[in-house]
Amino acid sequence: MRSLKIKFSLITNVISITILIVLGIATYLFVSKLIHEEVLRNEHNYIKMAKNSITFFNEKNLKTLKGYAKNILELPYEKINNQQVLMENIGEELKLLRDAGGFLAVYIAQPNGELIVSDTDSDSKGLDFGIYGKADNYDARTKEYYQEALKTNDVYVTSSYIDATSKLPCFTYSKALYKDGKFIGVLAIDVLTKDLQQEYEANPGRTFAFDKNNKIFAATDKFQLSQEYDASHIAIPAKEKADFEPFEYTRKKDGSRGLAMCVKVGENRVCTGQSISKIEEPINKMNYIQIIIISIAIIINFVLIYALTAKL
Repeated sequence: MRSLKIKFSLITNVISITILIVLGIATYLFVSKLIHEEVLRNEHNYIKMAKNSITFFNEKNLKTLKGYAKNILELPYEKINNQQVLMENIGEELKLLRDAGGFLAVYIAQPNGELIVSDTDSDSKGLDFGIYGKADNYDARTKEYYQEALKTNDVYVTSSYIDATSKLPCFTYSKALYKDGKFIGVLAIDVLTKDLQQEYEANPGRTFAFDKNNKIFAATDKFQLSQEYDASHIAIPAKEKADFEPFEYTRKKDGSRGLAMCVKVGENRVCTGQSISKIEEPINKMNYIQIIIISIAIIINFVLIYALTAKL
């Protein structure tokens, strides 16, 4: 009889343990899926916020440059057709525009390669603007912003580069000016990403933006702005993915895995990257707790069934 009781108790416990384990696995898979979906929703929202910051930053600069170009071209041709009259009629306005927009520099690159410019150098001399060109071994005609502006009727935007003074990423927006079919010069503004970076640092999540050359110019994690940081593990595969399509990546430096999501904004991309280990951390924590609970339940279940069997 005692042997029968033990066998009955063991069979009952095996059935109960199997049910508990199956329920535990099902719960783990269900909760894991919910957490993963929640992570993707959050990352999607973080990217949308970061995208809006980039869009506003770009639209503001484009609107400013196009608006001022229009104002210049409303002047009669004889008031803008050479360096002297340009200095007389728009020189001081370059300083006003620069201060109002918070730009690093505002300038007109003339057909001879000389600049009429308002920048930190003119500020240091107590001037609203100055001339920069041949005497300084500089020729605007050899520069990307000048050459590319001549190829389009729209505004050309360079890739990001590091400003020598502030050590912050910077963009140049440029537009060729024509009056009565005659070339006047290239109007350009140098724009620091300082305000954009401050927005990114205030945004939730871990987002960053990189240009067409895979160079990060704004990021919630300021370390990503450093020269030694390599974003190719996300930037390269991102170009093959649709907007908001999640994908996994592996960092070359340490082999760690992560989950990323990106969206294209003009020539740039905004992405979010999160370590797989951080995503799995709450899932694993829940799994450990569940294992402990199931183990305790199995022990209690075994004792109760054995005691009840013995009593009956």
